[in-house]
Amino acid sequence: MSHHTVKYSSGHLVPGVSLPQGPSFHQIALTWDLRHPEAEGSCHIDPNTCKLDELGDRTICTEMAMPPRDIKLKLTKQKAGHQAYAMEWRLHGSTAEYQEAPLRLVSITSRGEDPQVRLLVLKPDYTIDRIIDLHE
Repeated sequence: MSHHTVKYSSGHLVPGVSLPQGPSFHQIALTWDLRHPEAEGSCHIDPNTCKLDELGDRTICTEMAMPPRDIKLKLTKQKAGHQAYAMEWRLHGSTAEYQEAPLRLVSITSRGEDPQVRLLVLKPDYTIDRIIDLHE
């Protein structure tokens, strides 16, 4: 079985994301197997806020820690070059059942290029609240 683990994350200071159920965050990083997205991956959420200097570099940040989460992705929709995945998660190392996350991962591939990845933040009625571009 061939593996191709990738890690995509948002910019370090996206405007705060408040999920209908679950934690709020300013940065998110996801790791999964690009060739086997249904396999378990991981999610790291950073709820910290930071002050920036005149060059846009972080100076002082809050220091709240969030435990990582295990994730599973399930293909829900696809069209030419686009795949949308529902996300389920649980605290890392837990034996609890996975819970649906109010997030969708969309991978957009063009021939010979690395995929573009975006994270859809969903409202309780499953409509899209926000789109966050993720970068490798």
